[in-house]
Amino acid sequence: MRLWVYIIRRLLLLIPTLIGLTFIVFILSHASGTNIILAEYISPKLTGAARQILVQKLTTQFHLNQPIYIQYFYWLWQILQGNWGITNTNIFSGNVSTAIALFLPNTIMISVVASILIWVIGIPLGVYSAVNRDSPGDHALRVGSFTLYAMPIYLIGIVLLLLVGVYLKILPISGVVNQVSVAGASWYINGISYPTHIIIIDAILHGAWGIAGDAFLHLILPSVTLALAIVASMIRILRSSMLEVLDQDYIRLARSKGISEGSVVNLHARKNALLPVITLFGYTVAGLLGGAVVVETIFNYPGIGYWTTQALLVSDVGGIMAATLLFGLILMFANLIVDIVYVLVDPRIRY
Repeated sequence: MRLWVYIIRRLLLLIPTLIGLTFIVFILSHASGTNIILAEYISPKLTGAARQILVQKLTTQFHLNQPIYIQYFYWLWQILQGNWGITNTNIFSGNVSTAIALFLPNTIMISVVASILIWVIGIPLGVYSAVNRDSPGDHALRVGSFTLYAMPIYLIGIVLLLLVGVYLKILPISGVVNQVSVAGASWYINGISYPTHIIIIDAILHGAWGIAGDAFLHLILPSVTLALAIVASMIRILRSSMLEVLDQDYIRLARSKGISEGSVVNLHARKNALLPVITLFGYTVAGLLGGAVVVETIFNYPGIGYWTTQALLVSDVGGIMAATLLFGLILMFANLIVDIVYVLVDPRIRY
């Protein structure tokens, strides 16, 4: 079977999964009754006949007076059109799609930087730990990785916040930028930068290098916290995989031919040892999304995770269900990418 046929099959298999995801989100959003849904669109100050008229209008508009399966298809059609509902939180009130467009870029930025740190830190340390098994460095890395693995992400964030931000005062601990530095910037409005909504990129586009540097400093602690929460798993899995590969016959053969140890490790062992780590990428995305909710809240970083937390605090059904659907979609497509990459890097897999 050709690769493109495999990709098409995986895309087709994605359709029932998407339907299942949307159906679960729809059922959850309707589990507490229609009053919760209508509350997003009705002001608490509106009472009497005017309120009843608006309730009847919204009930008809959202087909809430029809069977639940009919409501689902109308709701799904609205989702496909980009109408994800209304959100009312302390940091944003309006269309959910607009909130996602404003806050998701910051989360993407944190996740990308954290992912780079995970690979840059995790792969060399995992390889070193395996190659130097039972050495003092290996023992130190194993203890450190187990410690990080056992620590909840909020504890890692608080420790870094107190140590680096409060006591040492090396890095800023809150927000995306120093508000004084962006005072008067026409492209920074109500805590949101334009046009990309990623302040580092927007500052560079506007030639504000000082603001870009300050925004980068604000990005370090959240990204490092997110990376440390996952890099421990990377080190442990890669070490185990490397040890298994290093015991294979073809590695012994390479060594017997006089190939240098560096070439054996880097050219022969590491590539095959990375296959389980590539599989881990899907779980890494899940960890990044789940961790972003906690990390962005700790550091007051206005990303999709911080917005989700604010929606949870005020029981904003529109925001909560939209975040649930968004996270589910990201995970599904991340796993799809993992499946495709896996068959590309490992020709032994029959697809």
